Amino acid sequence: MSEKSDSSERLSFRSQFAKEGVNGMLKRLEEMPSEWTIIQLTRAVDPNEYFSIRQPNYSPKLKDFFLTRFPCGTELLKKNSPVCVKLSWPEDATGDLIQSFLNIKEKLGQRKGTSAHIQKIRNEASSDVERLCREIGPMCFKEWSCLVLGKLMNKALEDEIREAVDKRIGNADISIRQRYMCYLIGEGSCHLENGDIEVALYQVFDGNESLAINVLECLIRIKETLESRLHVAARHPVLLVLDDHFDNVSWECTPLLKRHPVSRVFSLHVAHALFTSHKDHIKGGLREINENEVCYYVVNPDGNLPSVEEHIPKFFRKRFPQWIGIIGKKPTEEELIKALTESNTYVYCGHGSGSQYIASERIQRLKVKPLQMLFGCSSVALKDLGGHTEMYGDVMEFAIACRLVINLI
Repeated sequence: MSEKSDSSERLSFRSQFAKEGVNGMLKRLEEMPSEWTIIQLTRAVDPNEYFSIRQPNYSPKLKDFFLTRFPCGTELLKKNSPVCVKLSWPEDATGDLIQSFLNIKEKLGQRKGTSAHIQKIRNEASSDVERLCREIGPMCFKEWSCLVLGKLMNKALEDEIREAVDKRIGNADISIRQRYMCYLIGEGSCHLENGDIEVALYQVFDGNESLAINVLECLIRIKETLESRLHVAARHPVLLVLDDHFDNVSWECTPLLKRHPVSRVFSLHVAHALFTSHKDHIKGGLREINENEVCYYVVNPDGNLPSVEEHIPKFFRKRFPQWIGIIGKKPTEEELIKALTESNTYVYCGHGSGSQYIASERIQRLKVKPLQMLFGCSSVALKDLGGHTEMYGDVMEFAIACRLVINLI
């Protein structure tokens, strides 16, 4: 079976994984690298939304939503289990989280007025983004901020925290899930206030106040002694699976995920299919690229990004002298088709996703060979068509045609 057909089989609703339901999902998680953590954010269903007309770029008001954490790897799942918590955006917040980001996006797209006026609006938008990203942790995730963090790379630090928690819990009769959540609170304690830790533990040990108080003392001590180390500790990759409209939020820019490699994937199933396609090249949870393989690049095709044209080719020539491509001119459709079917890696550094030079629908029909790195602004952006349709973008056409797409939000 070919690499692509094997991945397609794993995405099929008729696959063995799909037939086994929840057990099939757990098997997918077991096969993926133990370094990975998948975080899914899902809005709670509001029946009233089905009976109202929604305009494009207008998000339904954010109320309740769910955060689900999926650990990966065989050994990891023996000790831990997926956890899900219900969260809510504060009703007394100044504005709606998703709509605030949509408003910022509109400001950044402002083209009318003098240069000074446009720059002023963009500066205001940048300040708004920074403020909102700082607020996401305490206002959105609250006491469960620890659940969005990746695994600690420092195994000794992780063991130190978990051994202290195990010692304090002792022989208490608790579930694997409860123990795992205590570990996560300890490992993320640097992002929590003492009151947050207390609230989280009372939810974990619902009805067992004495055990909650006992473990609370331990976790506060962990925070006091290890806080500085945890703040700078490197973490393994986090894969975000986002519900519609959550795609508009800059989750990656929050202080919580500052030291993480973070990627977005369409679903857990797609993450598993991607792993299957690339598993021979994945080391330590990261996909390695052989720099000696054939790469084709397109840099500043519109000719209006002088800084990009000045610096990017210099880097390519120095670091990857064997790479070839086009600089400062528009590629023909024939040149792009050849690059997309014969090279091992394709790098685009221009405006958008490059679909203005070859239609994304055409790409979908090609047997695309290379890994695609599309470094244009909003190259992964999804369009909101309004109504009850799903958000859509060029990245989906690329994803159908090839094994891996790396884009910018």
